[in-house]
Amino acid sequence: MVAIVGVLVSLLLPAVQSAREASRRVRCCNNLRQIGLAILAYEQSHRFFPPSHTRNPDHGVLSLLLPYLEQKAVYELYDFEHNWDAQENRSARESDVAVFVCPSAPGERHWISDYGACLIINSQSYKPLVDSGNITPRKSWISIIQDFTDPTAMADVTDGLSNSLLFFEDGGRPFRYKFGRREAGQNPGAQWADHRGYFCLDALCNGVQLTNCNNLNEIYSFHTGGCNYLYGDGTVHFHPETIDPEVFVSLFTMAAGDIVSSDPR
Repeated sequence: MVAIVGVLVSLLLPAVQSAREASRRVRCCNNLRQIGLAILAYEQSHRFFPPSHTRNPDHGVLSLLLPYLEQKAVYELYDFEHNWDAQENRSARESDVAVFVCPSAPGERHWISDYGACLIINSQSYKPLVDSGNITPRKSWISIIQDFTDPTAMADVTDGLSNSLLFFEDGGRPFRYKFGRREAGQNPGAQWADHRGYFCLDALCNGVQLTNCNNLNEIYSFHTGGCNYLYGDGTVHFHPETIDPEVFVSLFTMAAGDIVSSDPR
């Protein structure tokens, strides 16, 4: 009898774990959707998308979104006249904000964000793909959110909001992970208020894979086989890590004239 129960448990456990991860992925999707609504509300108020960060004083993009995320208590503690890591902002920055944390990311962590702006695909990622013929050259490699020197207006997104990625997962920070395994060291820019929370896409693994290689300021999630993505129109979609690189780059860029003709979702 005990042996039978053991067999049943071993058969049921993967199904239970799968159901739990499905639930966590949905909650992560909801987090990104709320962030998307906040970004669009910011754009409506300022007539441009929020910058990835500000300088002098230094603040991260998520700090700018607090009043649009029903985080009034944290927002009232936050002093934008001082840097995010100044003593005046200690109470605010040392507040855990649930919407910034993906439930699938492991580890005991505080004051962090598993989401961030990814500004550009750098040449160390796209050049090998161009050279190998896996993607075609572009006139632009940038996404919607850019830095404070040149914030993006709605009209700048010429590929269309529904065809352009807006915000990304970078799960597990500050701990470092590579292909699902934790490594030594910690990543900078992990705290949600940190002005260094944005990143650029430098990763390339398995020859053609641009995501889920590592979380050292790269697109990375703990969802099985892929990541959730926030689009410029506020919708969220899950794409596999095996997505065709030509399709992924077309979705990433906001003004490259490379609109994907078929829905990859």
